[in-house]
Amino acid sequence: MRKFQTILNSLLVFSSATTTLIPATNFIIQPVPYKGSLSGSTSNNTDDFVYSGYLLRYFISKSSNISTNRTVKTLEQNIVNNKAIIYSTAQSTSNVTMQNANVFETALMASIVNISIYGMGSWKEFFAETYSKWITTPDEMKNKSWEILNNFFIDIYPYLQSNNFGARPDTLQNSLQYIDKYFSNSTTSITVTKPAVYDTTLTMKPSDVVDLQYQSLFGTRFGLQQEIPNNVNIWNNSYTYNALKTSLIMWQTNATKDVTNDVMIFNGDVLQDNIINFNGNNLSAGLANMMNDSYTKASAVSLKKYQDFVQQATQSHYSSFDKLDSDLKKLTKYETINYQTGSTIFLKDSVDAMRNYYGWEDSTVNSFEKQILNLFNITYTMTGDNFKYFLAGFLFSPDTPLVNQADQTEAFTRYDFYRIPGTDQIWSSSLAFIVFSAKGFNNYLKSGISQEYQMGWWSSPNIFTALDHEMGHAVDVYYGMVTSAPTNAAKKFSNILNELGIKGEYSGNVFGYDNIINYNTKASAMKIALIVIFGVFCVSIIIAIIWSTARRKATRKKTDE
Repeated sequence: MRKFQTILNSLLVFSSATTTLIPATNFIIQPVPYKGSLSGSTSNNTDDFVYSGYLLRYFISKSSNISTNRTVKTLEQNIVNNKAIIYSTAQSTSNVTMQNANVFETALMASIVNISIYGMGSWKEFFAETYSKWITTPDEMKNKSWEILNNFFIDIYPYLQSNNFGARPDTLQNSLQYIDKYFSNSTTSITVTKPAVYDTTLTMKPSDVVDLQYQSLFGTRFGLQQEIPNNVNIWNNSYTYNALKTSLIMWQTNATKDVTNDVMIFNGDVLQDNIINFNGNNLSAGLANMMNDSYTKASAVSLKKYQDFVQQATQSHYSSFDKLDSDLKKLTKYETINYQTGSTIFLKDSVDAMRNYYGWEDSTVNSFEKQILNLFNITYTMTGDNFKYFLAGFLFSPDTPLVNQADQTEAFTRYDFYRIPGTDQIWSSSLAFIVFSAKGFNNYLKSGISQEYQMGWWSSPNIFTALDHEMGHAVDVYYGMVTSAPTNAAKKFSNILNELGIKGEYSGNVFGYDNIINYNTKASAMKIALIVIFGVFCVSIIIAIIWSTARRKATRKKTDE
């Protein structure tokens, strides 16, 4: 996974005016094996069970006309002609051919629809960022890109997940064929309304544009509107640089596995001179035009489709935060081998503890609880009933950084797999649990809109977006729970909880579980301590001055005698 610190240094270049521009959250996903019984289709590669992001990228590409875009075709030809220079650090470029260019197009289109540099890091981060964008984007900022994601999460993911019967090599073709069928114009199409198509060839913005509120080093330009700067220190801040980098890596590896986009180094000047502006044919304007359809508002049909989905989710599951909390407490009860008892999800106790710790106002608490309620309702509706026996923890901590995590890590999702006993062969995902550092939420309250969104780092302007991002990781991993796995799910789930307990999921401080001193009390105590120290220091200086003055007088008097 991408190390957050490698980006942090470059962000400091243009955020010196206000440190709140520096991304304060790093998301970690950590696989841990769990042994279980056998199924029909297995693999020793976790990517063969956690690949929703791969399918989503394919769906996005199918929801566009990028394959016929003339600017993209010229880009691809430039890359093929100059691949020895562009891929100077790669061991092989045999996959980089025009016959295989659809891999490049798929990755590039995904970066156009989901504006998130962080989401380019891997399939997993891409999926989590799109999940967050789908659920938390406010109505007034929902555009054509959001509409495409809405189609995937409502029409595609539920069916594919519920019919997943094994590892990717055995199931991928069926999944791709189902997506192809979705876009079919024949009577066998699985959608009643025509799916949204992102037009990459628009030369102008629509007359009635969405205010996307982007603001960064590049002004209000976002996505591929941003040119690659000459300054090496800010290449990583250019969206175009990162989008090309990710697409080049996918093309070179043929997207056969989930690779992080820091596995290869590219020179920004080389990309500019050999891809975008090769032989005097500058493609910058064509790239910028590819963002024009992002200004198109989501259709009324798609907005109603989402509203109906949310309404159904609320009616089918929970209309109140308190009821959700009560049921999750009961569902996640445990008793460890040491007779320690409790629950691994206790939302209300957690939020109340955060309210007291940070001094949150009622309006903040209400917004936070409403977002959690909405998140669980939507997730349950999209994934089906067995997800409740998959999510084993949803914990909040005051720790910064989180225990046993790198600096700047403010949330992580751990997930487990069922393996054939005595082998490394996975046959299904089994569970996931999530831990948040609440300090990140508290920091974002000061701004009102995620400034990481404005610079193109996160996909959503929502200040509590980490909630939905991490749940996105859990949903991504849940895709790998094959149809045969939910057998006796409740019993298996209970056994796992008894084995883990709270501290088996997170060994640090947990809001609502540990007795944590009030944040304001801690701050006041620290201020008092500093005042006392400063007072002692001042008194010491005064005493030293008095003593020194008295000594000089005594010495002078002795000299006079």
